[in-house]
Amino acid sequence: MAGAGFEVDPAVLKDQGGVFTDLGADFKSATEQLKTSLEAAESDWGEDVIGTFADIYEPVRDGMLDSMEHLASELDKIGNNLAVMGAQYELTEDDQAQSIVAYGAQRPGITY
Repeated sequence: MAGAGFEVDPAVLKDQGGVFTDLGADFKSATEQLKTSLEAAESDWGEDVIGTFADIYEPVRDGMLDSMEHLASELDKIGNNLAVMGAQYELTEDDQAQSIVAYGAQRPGITY
């Protein structure tokens, strides 16, 4: 049994690829701003109770910043892949249309 299929709008894929790429760049910028702000707010923690807070805080901060940087990178990759997918769909559609026209040209009496 054949499925209903699906429709793809290559222009939308490419446009949304740009949106994801921009989102990744914005997220990367926000991550860098957060990192700079945190570094500016931090100082030598010392050895007292506040100083021991750094033992817990710093690994959590580092993990959070690493995760945010990774997310920014992945959003950029998604954007690039969507743009490539849109371009590939366009090429495929153009190739198929050209193949049908070429095949039709070899069959006299077929009009379209």
